[in-house]
Amino acid sequence: MNAGSYPASPRADFLGALAWIAFGALIVVMSWQMDRFAAQGATPHTYPGLWPGLVGGMLAALGGILALRSLGRARSAGWQAGESDDTEIVAPSRFALGAGLFFVYALLLVGRGLPFWLGTALFVTAFVFLFQRAQRIADGRAARGIVVALVCGGATAAAVTVVFEQLFLVRLP
Repeated sequence: MNAGSYPASPRADFLGALAWIAFGALIVVMSWQMDRFAAQGATPHTYPGLWPGLVGGMLAALGGILALRSLGRARSAGWQAGESDDTEIVAPSRFALGAGLFFVYALLLVGRGLPFWLGTALFVTAFVFLFQRAQRIADGRAARGIVVALVCGGATAAAVTVVFEQLFLVRLP
C-alpha cells in the first residue's frame, strides 16, 4: 500500500468509528455504575471501574479521531473512495482456526491441571506458528517460524504471569 492510500472507504471507516464510539461510551457508562467500595475505604484510584472507564474513554476518543479522518477523506475524495479495494475479509477457515485455538485455551489448557504459564505458552506458540506458517514456508523460513513462535509463546507467558501475579497481585490458575 502506498503512503497516503487507505484500504477502506471513508464510509466503512465512519461506520466503524461510530461503532467504536458507542462501544467506548457503553464501557464508560458501565464502569461508572460499578460499586466503588467507598464503605471499605477504597480511594478513587483503586475503584474497580477506573481502568475500564479510562480504556472505554480512549476507545471512544480514538473512534472520534477515526470519524473525523473519514469525514475529511470523504470531503476530498467522496464516500466511495477506496471501496473497490476495501479491507480483506478474513477467510472463514482462518476464523475457525483462531476460534478453535481460543476455545482449546479457555476450556482445556487453563485451569485443567496445567499451570497457567504453560497453557499460555502453548497457546501463543501454536497461534503464532499456525498463522505465520504459510508465509514462512513461502519465504523459505519455516524453521525460523518455529523459533519465533516458541520465543513469542515463552515471552508472552512469562510477561503475563509476572504482570498479573506481581503487579496486579492476581493468583493465576
